[in-house]
Amino acid sequence: MATLVDDMLEYRKGRGWLMRNMSELRASYAGRYVAILGSKVIDSDEDMYRLLQRLWSKGLYPGPVIIHPVR
Repeated sequence: MATLVDDMLEYRKGRGWLMRNMSELRASYAGRYVAILGSKVIDSDEDMYRLLQRLWSKGLYPGPVIIHPVR
């Protein structure tokens, strides 16, 4: 089981990846919310709540997972 420190490190890694790759994300995910874990997009949706429901159903939760709109 991941600790809070592990979650924070994973979040930090994902946040850095998100900022470095925003141009590429815009090309593929414009107008959608993306869920990022580490250095990859694990899901996306136009509706943030549907995205969150799918993540929760898979046992994933905000913390290490970053949910971000791509504009």
